[in-house]
Amino acid sequence: MTTLSKPMASATWYDNLAIVDQELYDMIEDMCPEFEKLDAEQCQEFLDILADYGIKTSDDFESAYCSQMGYAYDESHYGEFVEFLVTELNCMDLPEYLVIDWQASWYQNYRHDFIDIEFDGEVYFFFANF
Repeated sequence: MTTLSKPMASATWYDNLAIVDQELYDMIEDMCPEFEKLDAEQCQEFLDILADYGIKTSDDFESAYCSQMGYAYDESHYGEFVEFLVTELNCMDLPEYLVIDWQASWYQNYRHDFIDIEFDGEVYFFFANF
């Protein structure tokens, strides 16, 4: 990974990346289009965070990435993610009368299976075992 010592233009930053890092960034931008608005320093920070979790290539990112939610100060994004995971990704139709504490489900059951990264107003969820 390239480490920034001073601010640089995004194009220069990208051009100075190793090929494997350029491919990783391209994959991130394809799956998370909001990255186009970030500057070079923010992009590098995200790449470094991913590397800390072992996500170092575009294949790693593609295998690990699950979803993202807007950050909520009350941490309700965890509940939203679990509800999305159960109802949308696992295609479970739950009866309307069923009341589930989705946020408690995150803390009790799901948090060990995922990596959550809070970054630039979003929370990115990755499978921990990719």
